[in-house]
Amino acid sequence: MANGMKLSTRVTLLATMLVAPMLGALGYAALRARRADLEADLARQAREVADVLRAGIEPLTPETAAATLTERAWRARERDDAFQLEILKAPSNEGRSWRTSDPGWLVLMEAAEFQDAPVGRIFERPDGSPSFAMAVPLCDAAALALPRRDPKRRPVAVLGMRRSTQYIAVAVAATARRMFPLLLAVVVFLAVGVLLALRAGVTAPLRRLVEGIDAVGKGDLSRVLLAEREDDIGALANRFNAMTGSLREAREETGRGADARLALETRLRQSEKLATIGQMAAEIAHEVGTPLNVIGGRARALEKKAADPDEVVKNADIIQGQVSRITKIINQVLDFSRKRGPTVTRVHLSVVVAEALDFVVETIKRQGIETHIRIDAQSAGIADVPGDPDQIQQVCLNLLMNALHAMPHGGVLKVSLEEVTRRKGGLDLASVALYAMLEVVDNGVGVSAGDREKVFEPFFTTKDEGQGTGLGLAVSHGIVKDHDGWIEVESPPPGAATGTAFRVYLPAGIPESRA
Repeated sequence: MANGMKLSTRVTLLATMLVAPMLGALGYAALRARRADLEADLARQAREVADVLRAGIEPLTPETAAATLTERAWRARERDDAFQLEILKAPSNEGRSWRTSDPGWLVLMEAAEFQDAPVGRIFERPDGSPSFAMAVPLCDAAALALPRRDPKRRPVAVLGMRRSTQYIAVAVAATARRMFPLLLAVVVFLAVGVLLALRAGVTAPLRRLVEGIDAVGKGDLSRVLLAEREDDIGALANRFNAMTGSLREAREETGRGADARLALETRLRQSEKLATIGQMAAEIAHEVGTPLNVIGGRARALEKKAADPDEVVKNADIIQGQVSRITKIINQVLDFSRKRGPTVTRVHLSVVVAEALDFVVETIKRQGIETHIRIDAQSAGIADVPGDPDQIQQVCLNLLMNALHAMPHGGVLKVSLEEVTRRKGGLDLASVALYAMLEVVDNGVGVSAGDREKVFEPFFTTKDEGQGTGLGLAVSHGIVKDHDGWIEVESPPPGAATGTAFRVYLPAGIPESRA
């Protein structure tokens, strides 16, 4: 049975398969009863004919009875009467034997002589056709006055009556032919009635229920089913209405909870913003306070030694340096707070890295730092990435300055640029893509495991007071994120006892040489 068959069709087929055999069995029983009735009528007719024959023949003398029987038997064969007559046993003084060699007749004869009454049954003839046979015992006139069970009352002859039962088979077949269309009509009528009843009483309510479930699945919780009956279908409709009511209440409660949660999140963000502003103001005040004190002290020194040119120049240089420091602090805060998007163009990373190294070459020499610069052989291809060259250069400078600050008394600085294929950090389901990786490695004091999780937070720094604001890595992290990349930090690097490795991953563009 197909999986897509409807419930009404399934039940109709099942009911038909159950009822059809029952009706067939009833029809078969009716045909059997019809055959039994016809056979009973045949036996009754044979008994009536036998009684008539006995009444007409038994009073005759044996010679007359034998002649009469012989004549009637031949006459019956000639006329092809309903019952064919045969003389099965005649008086022995006739000089010929009338006993039959048919074992069926012998059984009937013995039963008739014993019961002193006609005995009949249906059996097959030698040619295979069914027929009815009856043995009729005949007594002489002298024995008729004796009781039926008197041993002296013995039949002097046995008359055989035979009739073909083919007409019974024909009548039963005709009844079957008339009955089959009637049974078929009953089965079809029953199937159609069950189908219509199921569609009206089961399929239609279930269809409305399915439509309601589909509407609920699409978010429409206003659907209500009418409980039209007090049965299982009505109970199901009531349960559906109760379910949608509960879902409406739950959605309203969820909506109220979501509104409350959004209001709370808004207040929390406002609180975080105020806390950040307060922390920023405190950090700026702290960072700017020191150079302002220096500027104030040098201004007073200028006032006292205005006549000494050397002191004026010295104090002016100091004031200029402190003003530059204040300007740098303000610019870092502005870079962190603006959150402006990058100006996308084609950036040659090898050129940007080389320029950033040129900016710090004097510091590298002054601190006695050994450098190992490794650019992949395909640097021309790696260099071509989409992004803002100024912002990417600022990231390079921040990483280089962090490395130099970690090695104030010398060390080894490794800078490498290469092409890698990997998934985006933190996205295990992301597709593999091509990235340009900038790696800056130092062998300084390193970063502790607890601090590695906070290095990109604003105002977090492990430098001494006055060495930095803690915004450099936070600004770099934001710039790289705006370029759809990410930064990884590892301390110590593989194969080293101390130090830190920063790796910047930027999506690589298609180089012109490979287009």
